[in-house]
Amino acid sequence: MAGVGGSVVEVFDFVWARFSARISGLEDDEYYWEPVAGCWSLREDESGELRLDGAGGGGPPPDPVPITTIAWRLGHIGDLVLANFALRARNLPESEVPDQPARASGVTSYLADCYGLWREWLTTMPEERWTENLGPDWGPYGESSWLDLALHVLDELAHHGAEVGVLRDLYSQRQSLVDRATD
Repeated sequence: MAGVGGSVVEVFDFVWARFSARISGLEDDEYYWEPVAGCWSLREDESGELRLDGAGGGGPPPDPVPITTIAWRLGHIGDLVLANFALRARNLPESEVPDQPARASGVTSYLADCYGLWREWLTTMPEERWTENLGPDWGPYGESSWLDLALHVLDELAHHGAEVGVLRDLYSQRQSLVDRATD
């Protein structure tokens, strides 16, 4: 690939490969680990559906926003960022968003499906459209370009992916953290 689109896809694939390697081997205890009280996570709602705490509740988020679990961050990356922006950019229904798994064993395929939706949009974006405005359907972001949107999604993937990595590092050292706190 050449041009802006080719560069965008190349950097996304690099960040995606690094992120995918970082979540390899994730287990349920780690997926739902709450390092502090009051974490936002992935939980069943009243109807038994899995939902991310704080998502879609309307209104501004609390200040400060709670610490989030790995499950919450992965749902944010997969559903709220990759899949939803891809579907919105392609005018496809939200029903196409894959369901976030309740178990860590399903995370790799869930995220691959979400990234697949996003990557498919990236690779089909005509080169001449990258600098066009998103348009009025994107509300206050309508004056932003398609390239701005892609860079926003890249930032979300990179920084939330790094946060997942830090949580995995802390989880692996949780006993030594407890030991140090009691010394």
